[in-house]
Amino acid sequence: MSPNVEVIETSELGDRSYIAHDGRTAVVIDPQRDLDRVEQILADRGLHCELVLETHIHNDYVTGGLELARRTGARYAVGAVDEVCFERHPVRDGDELTAGRLRVRAVATPGHTDTHLSYLIDDGDGPAAVFTGGSLSHSQ
Repeated sequence: MSPNVEVIETSELGDRSYIAHDGRTAVVIDPQRDLDRVEQILADRGLHCELVLETHIHNDYVTGGLELARRTGARYAVGAVDEVCFERHPVRDGDELTAGRLRVRAVATPGHTDTHLSYLIDDGDGPAAVFTGGSLSHSQ
């Protein structure tokens, strides 16, 4: 069984945020500043946010990642080579993290930004979900 994934789309920015979860524990990827939609999904599904991931430093919108991590007590993972002025859990290519039953592996995918990371998330029993944060193109 692969992780459950909730998609939060902001079509006017051409952007998506994601919540991957195992039914209890959540990992939020690239949350935008308006956290009400993220918090509503977490509350509706009874999820505890344990980890917030940034795929890259966003130039096209203000992230809600730091604030979400503060509100929920989650670890805030940002690329180790990105220069930031706040506390974070620095991640590099190949680093592995866990959140509940979910395993997260960081994969360097430069292109969208030089320091861009994608994340493979699985629960150990099924295929991984991949969150690229704009690094890889997709079609609908």
